[in-house]
Amino acid sequence: MMFKGKTIAIFGGSGTIGSLIVEFLMKYDVHSIRVFSNDENSLWKCQQKWGNGKLRYLLGDIRNFRRVKRALRDVDYAFNSAAIKHVPFAEYNPIEAVDINIHGLENIIEACFLYDIEKLIHISTDKAVSPTTLMGATKLIGERICQIRDDNKGRAITKISCIRLGNVYGSRGSLVPIIKECIKYKQPIPITDKRMERYFVHPKELQGYILKVFERMGGGEIFIPKLKNYKIIDIIHEIAGKDYPIEVIGMRRGEKLKEILLTELELENSTYSGGMWVIG
Repeated sequence: MMFKGKTIAIFGGSGTIGSLIVEFLMKYDVHSIRVFSNDENSLWKCQQKWGNGKLRYLLGDIRNFRRVKRALRDVDYAFNSAAIKHVPFAEYNPIEAVDINIHGLENIIEACFLYDIEKLIHISTDKAVSPTTLMGATKLIGERICQIRDDNKGRAITKISCIRLGNVYGSRGSLVPIIKECIKYKQPIPITDKRMERYFVHPKELQGYILKVFERMGGGEIFIPKLKNYKIIDIIHEIAGKDYPIEVIGMRRGEKLKEILLTELELENSTYSGGMWVIG
């Protein structure tokens, strides 16, 4: 009933997480879903996959405030999964990463306030915790912006909350597709370090967490699901077999052997229930 008759905008809606949110919301009797993306080809693929019906496909960039405002007119709820998410691309294109992950988010927040959007959920990442890369730093700032803007929104009605996730298992450009591509072309599988570990969330789990956040959010919180931690080498062995050749290519600048979901200080200032820590 929360989504019945509602109009919902999803920024980055053609990406992995955005697509999962779209598919989750399509199960409900919504009025319409606006799938916003700056990738024309991805939008076209989404249209071929999902059809039209209650979906609207909007081509645009969150750095363009005027376009964001038009996308949010007459919308009830918004989700933001638009971001530069690949660490090497952010390191090589730092200003673009800042413009999208920080200034683009601020455009969405400002437009939400302007049009009285009821709820905005921003998608963050475990790389925002004690960041050692530019991408992680921009996501940390994004979390802080969401909290500060919710705290100081004056008469605006929009509730803003974040969900901090790990890697989505099987997402585009991530580990699993790379492994399968290497197997397909009979190439060794690259790994930066055999000790590398990462947190993963499976697609259906992610959709469940999104629903919990939407139900529980009061504004200003960061929700952190308790995710499973996997060794990268174990995932490679499970998919390719223990005898499949690997290539150790060395750690990239700023890369951690193991991510963490929240700092000790955050842990002290959080509550835990329903499989999630809540800060704020």
